[in-house]
Amino acid sequence: MKKQQLFVGLDGGGTKTLSVVVDSDGNELGKFVSTCSNYHSVGEEAAKRAIYESISEAVKKSGGSLEDVVEICLGISGVDRPEDIELVGGWIRSLLPNAQYKIFNDAVVALTSGTMGKLFGVVVISGTGCISFGIDHHGNKTRSAGWGPALGDDGSGYQIGFDVLKYVCMAKDETNDKTLLTQALLDKLQVTKEEQLITWAYDPKNQGWHRVAELAPLATECALKGDKVAISILDHHSSALVKFIKSVFTKLNLLNEKEVPLVLAGGNIERDCIFSDKLKEKLAKELPNAVPVYPKCTAGMGAALLALNTFKENKKE
Repeated sequence: MKKQQLFVGLDGGGTKTLSVVVDSDGNELGKFVSTCSNYHSVGEEAAKRAIYESISEAVKKSGGSLEDVVEICLGISGVDRPEDIELVGGWIRSLLPNAQYKIFNDAVVALTSGTMGKLFGVVVISGTGCISFGIDHHGNKTRSAGWGPALGDDGSGYQIGFDVLKYVCMAKDETNDKTLLTQALLDKLQVTKEEQLITWAYDPKNQGWHRVAELAPLATECALKGDKVAISILDHHSSALVKFIKSVFTKLNLLNEKEVPLVLAGGNIERDCIFSDKLKEKLAKELPNAVPVYPKCTAGMGAALLALNTFKENKKE
C-alpha cells in the first residue's frame, strides 16, 4: 500500500495560528487553529507550543500521522531574520523529521492566498498594521512599510483610527472642519463629549495598537455619508498604500512585466469597499500592469498549496 503524503501550510499571526493539511491533489483534509506563534510577542515556549499544537491537531484531523508529512510551508509574523528562521526551523525538524520545510514572514503566505500557492506577485496588507511584499520570477524578494505604529504606519488600521481621533479633536478646537466622525466616535466609545476622549485614550486597557485600529471603520462609515474629512483620511491612506506597492514594483523591476498579481489582504481592503475602491482607482493610474485580486483562500491554505507546489517542483529536478 502506497504511503500517504501530506502537505501542511501554517499561517502564524499575532492572535492565532492556522494549520491546513492537503493531499497530493490539493484537497483539504484537516485544519486547526491555535494561539499566537509570534515568539517576539509571547516568548519562545508559548510560540513553539502553539505551532506544535496547530500542526499536530490539523494532521490528526486529516486522518494521517506526523510521519506522513513530506513538505511544510510556514508563514509566521515576526520571523524575518536568519536567526528567527533557524530557531523555528529547529522546532520543525524536531516535530517533523521526515519533512522538508520553508519558513517565511506571514506576508509571503498572505500573497499565496491570492495566487493559490504560486510564489510570484505582490501583496499589500492593511490590517492593524500594514506592509507590502513582493517576489519576482527569480525568487528575489523585497518589502516596503511594515515599520509599525511607533515609526509611522500610514495605510494601516491603526493610523486610520488615529486620524479619526485626531480630526475629531481638531474639529472640537475649530482648527479643522466639523465632521460626522465626531458623533460616530462618541457613540462608538459610549461617551458624550470630546473631553472624555482623554480619559479613554490614556486608560491602560486602551493602550494596545489594536484598540485604535478598531476605530478605522468609522472613516469608511462616514465617508459613505459624504463626510469630507473622512473621505480625505481614506484618500491619504490609499495614496500611502500605492506608494508602498509602487516601491516594491520598482525594486523588483516589475514595472515592465505584462501583468503582476497584486493581492489586497487585511481587514481594511480584502473586499469591495470605499477604501479598496479608492486604492484600485489610484493603482489603475499609477500601476496599470498590477492586477488587484482578493484572497481566494485562507493564508494557511495558500501556504499548504505552496508546500505542495514546492514538492512537485523539487521532484521535477
